[in-house]
Amino acid sequence: MNKLFLLSLLLLTSLSLFAAKIDKKVNITVNGESRIYRLYVPEGVKENSPLVFSLHGTGNSCDEGNPFVTDVADNVGCIVVYPQGEKMSFPFFGPGAMLPGWHSVGEHSKDIDFFKAIIEDVAKSYSIDRKRIYCCGFSNGGMMTYTVANVCPDIFAAFASISGFPLNEFHLHHTSSRPFPFLHIHGKNDGFVKYSLVPTIVDNIVARNGCNPVPEVKTVNGKYRKSVYAATEGSFPYVYYEVDGMEHWPYTNGTDEGNSALTMWNFFKQYTLDTPRKETLRWRPNIHVDGWNPSAHGWTITPTESTILAFGTAENTQANQNVYHSLQFEKGKYVLSFSTQGTEGQTINVKIQRLTGNNNTVLNQEVQVGKQVELPFEITDPWGEYRLTVTRKTAEGAVTFQNIEIYAQSQSSALPNTSSSQSFTNNSTFYSLSGQAQTTPFPGLNITAGRKFLLR
Repeated sequence: MNKLFLLSLLLLTSLSLFAAKIDKKVNITVNGESRIYRLYVPEGVKENSPLVFSLHGTGNSCDEGNPFVTDVADNVGCIVVYPQGEKMSFPFFGPGAMLPGWHSVGEHSKDIDFFKAIIEDVAKSYSIDRKRIYCCGFSNGGMMTYTVANVCPDIFAAFASISGFPLNEFHLHHTSSRPFPFLHIHGKNDGFVKYSLVPTIVDNIVARNGCNPVPEVKTVNGKYRKSVYAATEGSFPYVYYEVDGMEHWPYTNGTDEGNSALTMWNFFKQYTLDTPRKETLRWRPNIHVDGWNPSAHGWTITPTESTILAFGTAENTQANQNVYHSLQFEKGKYVLSFSTQGTEGQTINVKIQRLTGNNNTVLNQEVQVGKQVELPFEITDPWGEYRLTVTRKTAEGAVTFQNIEIYAQSQSSALPNTSSSQSFTNNSTFYSLSGQAQTTPFPGLNITAGRKFLLR
């Protein structure tokens, strides 16, 4: 009887502790360094709780509780962590400026290790749903949120940024291993992280994620313009709020909910790591969508000229703060896929060339118009920005493109190379990866008789 009483008392005590509100700072050691985060657990939080990371801006601290405010956490029942950035150099604020912030460089950093360590530390004491971990941030924290989306889309299920995107020394990186859902909120009067540069960010993410480039728009006069770039097959949407009168702020009432933190939550809760997506998708610019003008979004499209198609511009840090249109890839093997229409017998040249550094060409191949094309290429540099150019020798007749896509080629699908189809019978049927069939091989990847091969 005494043992049963003690067990009951222990159970009640543990439940009451779990139900109590927690708001404290936590010290952890990550790779030999001491780091701090603020932990906020609402009263009565349930087991298998979602976890939200809320990242402060440059010079701010975890104490401020932005941009995901605790009132929203109380109402929706999620645990929130506010990591503290370490002091680092910010040349933008003057020579020698050392302020708390984030290594929002688009690549793995000590901050990524810190965030992973926070997840494990919280999980020691609380039941969290690892399929519902989300990240948001303000200013430099928003820039870091873009980095987290690039580096950890297999850990975090959705992302939101307010007044922040990659620029200046925090270079524009969009090379994630899978598509990701993203919400961006920005003030029209923000001249610090410039509102005028956001459209280029939108163009790059929409093309990277494979969204419909023609948004569904909702405008509330005097408050906001909301653009939803809808997901296409296997991708996620990008949602963009342009808020009237808003400057460089971590919070706004210029959203559907009248509360930017609640707007973030309502976006997050739609997604888990189990939400279906095309894992290998790296780029899908839907340039053929009716009602969209690609030339206004970084594209050169001149179907009756020698240069038919081009995307990607050179870096100009002073003019555009490292925000410009480009294709971006990490080291790996990829396939460029598209279909064309035009005069029979026409040929075009497809080139992908690095924009910076050694300017090496990773793809340079001539293909016939009127066929589905699958062109493999390989990136050997750790990371780089590239330009796609399609040209022809003579400008005769229009050529149009559809279904442009770049996807990652898994290491397990290494294919034999061949320069002809001599090993197959005369009645062989060849299929592209998109399922198109014909009696001769496609340039690039082919499937026939249960076999895969690569025609160069």
